[in-house]
Amino acid sequence: MRAMPQRLGLSILILALISMVSAITGSARAQDEETRTGFSGLPVPRFVALKKDVVNGRAGPSLDLDVVVIYRKKGLPVKVIAETSDNVWRRVEDHTGRRVWINRSMLAENKHALIEERTVIFAEPTEEALPRARLEPGVMAKLEMCEGDWCRVKTKDFRGWAEKQNLWGTF
Repeated sequence: MRAMPQRLGLSILILALISMVSAITGSARAQDEETRTGFSGLPVPRFVALKKDVVNGRAGPSLDLDVVVIYRKKGLPVKVIAETSDNVWRRVEDHTGRRVWINRSMLAENKHALIEERTVIFAEPTEEALPRARLEPGVMAKLEMCEGDWCRVKTKDFRGWAEKQNLWGTF
């Protein structure tokens, strides 16, 4: 009979630890989206783009650490979510939610957005405007300008206004 109170105590301790871990990770996720100034003096988070056609994403901020993903699309937007104190490495999140470290020399100003879901682009920044094209998820479009909830984008064949909520690479 004595074992029962000990098991109950252990169960309560485990539940308390799970609650603490959930609270810590939850506040860390909320903090990731909170804008602050990074070691570069620039805001974090912010969008940047891959500077080269081939960019390695690493498990940590060092050339000695494993390459966990190889990006093969120059201009692909990624979100900077952290910077190292020596201002050399950026922790980034890509459109799939994957988080890796990239050397700052492999990043440039962001000028593109990825279409996240099937999106119609319009002649003007309103759904009542003339539709110009339907873009499929994964299409990369040049960002020309954003106004409110809309951005003017350009693909190889089309130019028009898309709702910002359907684009990865803009705030």
